[in-house]
Amino acid sequence: MFKLIVFFSVVFCLPVAGQSEQAWVFFTPKPNAETRLKSPINFLSEKALLRKQKYSVDIDERDLPLEIDYINSIKDKSGIKLLASSKWFNAVFVEGTQSAIEILKEMPFINKVFYMNRSLNGSAAKKSNNRKEKIVKINKFKAVETFEYGNTLTQTNIINLSPLHNEGYTGKGITIAVIDAGFKNVDIIAGFDSARQKGLLLGGYDFERKTNDIYGYKGNAHGTNVLSTMVGFVEDEFVGSAPDASYYLFRSEVAESETPKEEAYWIAAAEKADSLGVDIINTSLGYSLFDDPKYNYANDDMNGDTTFISRGASLAFEKGMLLVNSAGNSGNSPWKIITAPADASEVLSVGAVTSNGTRAGFSSFGPAADGRIKPDVVAMGQNVAVLSDSGVIVASSGTSFSSPILAGAIASLWQSLPEKSPIEIIDIVKMSASLSTSPNIDIGYGIPDFFKACENCNNLSIDKNNNEDKDKAKIKLLENPIGEFLELGIPINSLTNKYEIFDVSGRLLFEGYLKNNTTINVNNLSKGVYFLKLYGVDTDVFRFVKK
Repeated sequence: MFKLIVFFSVVFCLPVAGQSEQAWVFFTPKPNAETRLKSPINFLSEKALLRKQKYSVDIDERDLPLEIDYINSIKDKSGIKLLASSKWFNAVFVEGTQSAIEILKEMPFINKVFYMNRSLNGSAAKKSNNRKEKIVKINKFKAVETFEYGNTLTQTNIINLSPLHNEGYTGKGITIAVIDAGFKNVDIIAGFDSARQKGLLLGGYDFERKTNDIYGYKGNAHGTNVLSTMVGFVEDEFVGSAPDASYYLFRSEVAESETPKEEAYWIAAAEKADSLGVDIINTSLGYSLFDDPKYNYANDDMNGDTTFISRGASLAFEKGMLLVNSAGNSGNSPWKIITAPADASEVLSVGAVTSNGTRAGFSSFGPAADGRIKPDVVAMGQNVAVLSDSGVIVASSGTSFSSPILAGAIASLWQSLPEKSPIEIIDIVKMSASLSTSPNIDIGYGIPDFFKACENCNNLSIDKNNNEDKDKAKIKLLENPIGEFLELGIPINSLTNKYEIFDVSGRLLFEGYLKNNTTINVNNLSKGVYFLKLYGVDTDVFRFVKK
C-alpha cells in the first residue's frame, strides 16, 4: 500500500530533548548457538526444514530465536517500549526518548544501537550492490484455450496465465505469505468461501496488535483487496491468479500512520514466514517518506542495502523464499522512483501497466540508486478487478495489485516446475517477458508470459537434437514486440491459412487469410498486448506486443 505523499519545505533542527525516537538495539552473539543448531526442529517447522534442504540453504545462528532474558530485560527498562524483534538481525526495535535508549547501551548484552533518525548516528559508508542481471533470448510459444474468468479475464490474459490453469497448475502445494495492512472480512466474504472450504487460509499474525486474530482489526481492507487477486473466486465472475495456493496473512502496515516501526514489523513477519515454510512472500507496501521527516529516506538510499526492510528482504531470499513486491505508485509524484524493499536485488519488483499493456502513469520508475534495472517486470495494475471488504467486485488501481497478480501467477508456474529454485523461477519469469532482451527503467523486462515460461522450461528436458528438428517444423513469430507488421516464420509444408487477431479481453478485432504471404499488417492497432490465432492442422495461438 502506498500513501499519498505531499512534499513541503522543511527546516531541519537539532533533536528536541525528550522527544520520542525509534531505534534498533542489537545484541551480542546468541549464547550456546553451536549446541542449539544441532536441533533445528526446535525452532523451525518441518516444512521450513524441507524447503531449506531442497534449495541447499544453510541453517545458521540467524535462525535461532532471540535470547528471551535479553528481551525481558529491555521490556523492564523505564521509558522504553518494545515494538518488534528480529532473530535475523539479532535485535529488537524500540521506541523511547534518546536518553532512555542511550541507557540501554550500558547493558552487557547490548552490542550497538542504530537510530532511525539517522542524524543521531555516526556516519556510515553505504555498501553498493553490483549484481548483474541475466538477459536471455526468448523463443516461440504456444497457448491453449482459456476458460471463463469474468471480470478477471483481462488481467489474467495479459500475462497469458489461463493456459497454466487449464493444465491444472493453480498454485496447489505452494504457500504464500501476504504481508499487508488489514484483512477486513476475509473470514466472511463469499468470494473467499472456496479458499476457506479447501483449508487454504492457514492463519496469521497481527504484529501491531500482537495477536493471532488476524481478522480482528477492522480499520483497513487493503490486504483483503490484495489477497482477492490471488485466491478470490466467484463462479463465472472472478478467478484469482493462484486459486489453490495456501496463504498465511500477516499485518505489518499501520495504515493510520507512516513510521519506521512498520519496517521492523515486516522483518518480523518475514522471519515468521520463513519458520513456517512459506515459499513466496507478496508485499504490496513500500517505504520512502514518513510522517516525521527526520526518518525520511532519499532517492540515493534506494540501493537495496540501506533500509532495514530491504536488507531483511535480502535475508528472506537467502533463507530460500521468493519475494514479490509492488514497485510503488510514485510515477506522477516528485519522488518518482521505486521504494523499499522493491529496491533490493533479490526482490522481484512489479510495476503496473494498463489493460493495453502500456505503463500506468502512477507506476514508479527505476533504476535502483546503484543503476540496476527496476522495476523487474510488470502486470496489469490499472482498473484491476478486486474484491472489496463487502465482497463486491470493484475496479481498483495500483502496483499493490499488479504485485499479487504476479505472485499468484508465479505460484502456478512453480507448481509446474517444482524442482526449480527461487532464483531460477525469477530468471524464467524475466526470460518470458516482452522486453527480455532490452529491459528499460519504465517497465523493466516487460510483461511476462507464463505459459511461454512453462512450455519453454519444460522443453529443456527434451533431447537437444530432437528438439531442434521439431523446432524447424513450428510456426514462429520472427519478432516480438512488433512494429507495423507481424512477420511469421512458416514451414513450407504448413497448411496454416486463416488468422484472427484478438485483444486481451478476447474481443475479435479482425481476421484474414495468409495465402502466400507471411506478413500481417497491424499498423491500425494501438500500442498494447494482443493474440494471434492461426488455423491449420493444429491451431496455434501467439501473444504479441505492439510497440
